[in-house]
Formats: sequence, structure tokens, C-alpha cells
Amino acid sequence: MKLFSTAVGSDSTEEAVTTMEKTSLRRRVLVIDDNEDVRGTLCDRLDSLGFEVAVESNGVSGLARVTEDSEAAPFAGMLVELHLPVLGGMAVLQEMCERFPTVPVIVMSDSLHIAKLRQAMKLGAKEYLVKPFDPELVRRKCLNVFLDGTQHGRPPDLRM
Repeated sequence: MKLFSTAVGSDSTEEAVTTMEKTSLRRRVLVIDDNEDVRGTLCDRLDSLGFEVAVESNGVSGLARVTEDSEAAPFAGMLVELHLPVLGGMAVLQEMCERFPTVPVIVMSDSLHIAKLRQAMKLGAKEYLVKPFDPELVRRKCLNVFLDGTQHGRPPDLRM
């Protein structure tokens, strides 16, 4: 499965993370996806951006992790796949909006589910990513959403 699309000449740009980004607050991000390859790829990408990353494979364990860690080491954000076993990403998003409204959520799915991604945005997701991922979009959206829109002095891009 191809996780990231490639763009000509983008390798140096996508990997060129500034010192400020790498040494800024090491914020925690939770990735919830049932695909081990996706989890691993996102974990590597987020780690390279300076985030501390935790992973879960389903919505139930993901919500349990957020609840358990909310006092000691709260998450600065979450990436969640919409189509998960046990408890789907839309239900996870709704729970997050109700119980942890200050934790921004980025939803993910493949291009066949654009309507669901848009619906998730209306329900409270701060951003969305379409699989296969564009590495530059992952970088930009995660930095903007999980660093409170302070990256490059711009607010998060919420256009669809």
C-alpha cells in the first residue's frame, strides 16, 4: 500500500524541518488507525517534526488512551482514521468534541470517502487528510493544527 504520494523535487522540502520546529515544545499526538503501515509512517513523520507520538489501532483503545493520559500528559492533538473496527472514527470524533473539546482532531480516509471527511469537518474536525498522503500536506496541516495555528504565522487552513 502506498502511503505517501510523491511530488517531483519535494524530498528536500518535505524533510527540511527547521530547528525551531524540532526543538519547540514536544507536544504529544495520538494516531488512531487500524493499518500498522499507516501508523508507522505517520509516527515517523510526526516524530521528525518534533512531536511525541502514541498510537492505537482502534477507536475504543484510542479514547481510553486519551482518558488515561488526560491528567498526566495530555495530547496536543489526534489523527484518526474514519473507518475503524470496533468504534469508528466519526464516533471517536464526536466523543472527543464532547469530552475533550480542546484537543484538535485531524480525520483521515481514502479518496472514496471525501463526503465523510467533509461531514467530519462539520462535526468538529479541525482538518482532514486524504490517503495516499501528500507528505507536505501532512507536515503543514499537523504543524498548523497541533501548534495552535502559529506555524508561519497563519491560522489553520480549513478550506475543503
